[in-house]
Amino acid sequence: MKNNILYSFRRCPYAIRARWALLNTNQLVELREVDLKNKPIELIQISKKGTVPVLKTSLNKVIDESLDIMIWSIKRSNMHALFGDNHNDKSKEIYSLIETNDKVFKYHLDRFKYASRLNIEEPETHRAACMKILLSLNKRLKVFATKDKPLFLVDAKESLADWAIWPFVRQFRIADKEIFDQNHEIQHLRIWLNYFFTHEQYPIVMKKNEPWSKQNEPLFFG
Repeated sequence: MKNNILYSFRRCPYAIRARWALLNTNQLVELREVDLKNKPIELIQISKKGTVPVLKTSLNKVIDESLDIMIWSIKRSNMHALFGDNHNDKSKEIYSLIETNDKVFKYHLDRFKYASRLNIEEPETHRAACMKILLSLNKRLKVFATKDKPLFLVDAKESLADWAIWPFVRQFRIADKEIFDQNHEIQHLRIWLNYFFTHEQYPIVMKKNEPWSKQNEPLFFG
């Protein structure tokens, strides 16, 4: 029987969220860590984009968008509550948050975090744009905190939005951990992020692995 195969890169937030979803929905995959400077031909052959993550299912279906991998794994595990409990308004809210993260927050995050690499002259402008979005997320979480409910982004229930967004907030924090960890304006967001950092699955998702090669024994994940 063929395995599901995931091409991944440990630190990539898109790959992190794909691995998080696969692990937390009990999907077993053969994990292939990619050396981004020496991408395996097997990856290029199935996805011309050549970016991670890419999932090749046991039925030879290729999924090369991280959000689609997450949706695939959630549907396979029948954990549809993560989409908003079949509530159309909640589902729209979830996908709206993810869209803002993927299209706006990530744009500014790259220009703040990698300013020198991208020749960005005013990285603080992009940091401020990121903070505006993080403050809006913190505001959402604060509402639930005052009601003594769990700190999740939509209706105080863990959803696809939480899973899809936290790796990018993690990446923002890495750019300046001390400032992030001492920022009381985002204290609820910091608590929310810490839920994932202290989760029993976090060390598994973030484990360092050697780059894959044909000579290696298969590494199974999940």
